[in-house]
Amino acid sequence: MRRKRSARIITVYVASLVVTVALLVSWIVYVLQSVAAINTAAERLGRTGQTSQWVVLGVGTLLFGLLIVGLTFQLAHALGERNYSRKQEEFVANVTHEMKSPLTAIKLHAQTLQETGVSAADVQRSVGFILQQVNRMETLVDNVLESSRLVARKKLLDLQPVALAPFFDTYFHEVRVPIEGRGIRLRVDVRTCATVMATTEALRRVMTNLLDNAARFSARGGEIRCRVADDGPQVRIEVEDDGVGIPRSELEKVFDRFYQIGRELSQRRGGTGLGLSIVFGLVQEMRGTVRAYSHDGKPGSRFVVTLPAAGAQT
Repeated sequence: MRRKRSARIITVYVASLVVTVALLVSWIVYVLQSVAAINTAAERLGRTGQTSQWVVLGVGTLLFGLLIVGLTFQLAHALGERNYSRKQEEFVANVTHEMKSPLTAIKLHAQTLQETGVSAADVQRSVGFILQQVNRMETLVDNVLESSRLVARKKLLDLQPVALAPFFDTYFHEVRVPIEGRGIRLRVDVRTCATVMATTEALRRVMTNLLDNAARFSARGGEIRCRVADDGPQVRIEVEDDGVGIPRSELEKVFDRFYQIGRELSQRRGGTGLGLSIVFGLVQEMRGTVRAYSHDGKPGSRFVVTLPAAGAQT
């Protein structure tokens, strides 16, 4: 249905363009055939010389040219709106799917807890699984809210000095078990003594989205490598994986809201298409930059975040 609508928009544009070009050609032919009449009319208006037909021809051609530009702009706008609407529809479907899975799991384990004769170990296991799925849903809701805040540009981050070494020491200790529980090795190399202007929540969200993105597109047995190091007046944070990678043609799109790498692949891997756009927005608010890189002819991708050290802030 969406393809038919886009084809209809393009058909209307082509038809309008053909009519406009036909009118432009007719206008040029008419002016060239009416040179004498145009000059006579110009003389009656007090204009002398034999250039009146060129003035009329130029003005008419300019107006038709502006009309063609306007039609092209309308086409681009209509197709852009259609594409954004499609992405929103896919986002709603993805969010529904992402929330349905943990809800189903929570319901199943809650029903298990209602049964009689459940052992203490099974109770503990079910409660732990329920809390895990609740945390998953909480992260999803937080991402949706954070994405809306970044788009609306409301309530900017209240930046405070954050020492990176103790932050990453605590953070990687917390996330190592969940990531390696997915069958993916996490290798960490933190060599920094810098302090940056940020918030611990924003840093945590940036890293969580980068790691979740790397884990979703990595196979079991893969590896995620995180490196944090001082680089002159800034701090360089790298997250690298050996997963499916990113096509070079799509490197500039990965931070767009709702963007996902390949519809078939994204549906198989899950996700909402918000994570990397949130990373981009938060890094910008912390006065930093983020770039995506692909490995030439090899699987995997690398994301590099740079943040100015607190002493380098202007």
